[in-house]
Amino acid sequence: MPRGLGRALQTAVAREGLDEDLEGQGSSLANARRRQLFRYLCLRPCARISDIARELSMSQATARWHMWALIEHGFLQAEGSRVFPLGLIDSDDAALFSMLASSGRATILAATVASPGISFHELSERARLTRQSASKIASELLQFGLVTVAEDGRFRRAYPTNLLAQKREANQGRAEAFAEALVRRLAEEGLSPELLRRAERTLLVRFGAGPRRVLMSLPLDPYATAWIRTD
Repeated sequence: MPRGLGRALQTAVAREGLDEDLEGQGSSLANARRRQLFRYLCLRPCARISDIARELSMSQATARWHMWALIEHGFLQAEGSRVFPLGLIDSDDAALFSMLASSGRATILAATVASPGISFHELSERARLTRQSASKIASELLQFGLVTVAEDGRFRRAYPTNLLAQKREANQGRAEAFAEALVRRLAEEGLSPELLRRAERTLLVRFGAGPRRVLMSLPLDPYATAWIRTD
């Protein structure tokens, strides 16, 4: 739930959420399943289809079918097997997001951010991985510039870098353009969007055709949300 929303609006978001199909749903975000999938990929670009299906309680075949419909209609972009909302991230970062979506990567990064200088032994315990697996993942994060590794006697320690913070700041203009383009697209599809809130990291819009309307809250800060599992 976006921060800063009044209680009445929070109740409305819950009531008019992501699980209602609209009239003339077709292949657009009027379709509830596609809306859910689109929002998930705004949180975690390049997420694996197995994770998407599990988190959204749909089969992998269903998730894949809706994903390709959204690609076909220009809501999502595919770079090989990597899929992300069109315009939300720098396409050059698709490999980074794909890496973070792989098993254990987000956990190791989050532990390093929470405890700078954490030893590889502690990393393996927190992630419930073997020390060899934790070391391999830390090395992968090192290759992407997300952590640094230092020798401390018989210990190897991981420290976070500020790369993601830099990318977050650099992406603000792109996220703003993404939000504006999405609202225009909804209008072009005859869904009469009503912009309720445009915060730095969140878009809240109501739209619909006919008497039924839905609220959609979209996160616009994937460089912060792709590696945190709290929503």
